[in-house]
Amino acid sequence: MKKILNITSYVATICLFCALYIFLFDLVCIGKISKFNHIWANACQFDIEGAYLTCMTNYDVSCIVLLLLILSFMLLRLIRVYNKRVLLVPICGFLLFVLSVITCWGLV
Repeated sequence: MKKILNITSYVATICLFCALYIFLFDLVCIGKISKFNHIWANACQFDIEGAYLTCMTNYDVSCIVLLLLILSFMLLRLIRVYNKRVLLVPICGFLLFVLSVITCWGLV
């Protein structure tokens, strides 16, 4: 049972790293032409110019901080079990992010 829980935690941490990269990518694209389909479309509906971008930035930064807190807890827990194999988690998360971006843009 503990082994299954460790594997599930490992996969969940990879998915959390993918989410971190998605929020970082969303933060990079704020205010640019490529930002046509952003994450916070329904949450930030302001008519004032600048307030819209500030709202999206605040949501992105708060999600990034929350993800970093969760990831630090998960990585500390996984280091005890997997030692150096934990270093593969951010790399696998980045690969998952790249695959999701390629799939979203229809390049596959």
